[in-house]
Amino acid sequence: MIISCEKCNKKFELEDNLIPETGRLLQCGSCSYQWHYIPTNKITLANEIDSTKSSKNIKKSVKKIDKKKINADKNILESSESILENKRGVGFFSYLLVIIISLVALIVIGDTFKPYLLTIVPNLDFYLSSLYESLTDIYLFFKDLLK
Repeated sequence: MIISCEKCNKKFELEDNLIPETGRLLQCGSCSYQWHYIPTNKITLANEIDSTKSSKNIKKSVKKIDKKKINADKNILESSESILENKRGVGFFSYLLVIIISLVALIVIGDTFKPYLLTIVPNLDFYLSSLYESLTDIYLFFKDLLK
């Protein structure tokens, strides 16, 4: 079955057996919007059944469905929270990688355009040599640490 997000209208394909009769809490992979989805063929079937029941039976069945839906929604939210917690652990290494790449790019640009940048930054030779020495020291530190 094809389901579209209520907010951004992005379409997703899901197996029919993944969504129970009572519906299910879904989350858009694109915009992270969450909504409760009940399949349309099951909605019409539920409406036909509800019209034949008495009002007391309707209230009881709605309460049962609501409890099942709430429990299912809680389980889905707990599993999505655990997935998000696992993704957050990668953040530090991502920032570290971006910092290292930026530092290397800064060195390459500074060394490449050194004659032009000397007019703007008069002590550029001093800064670059200090930076090279610092990187050499860091490299030697990790080399000795891994021995």
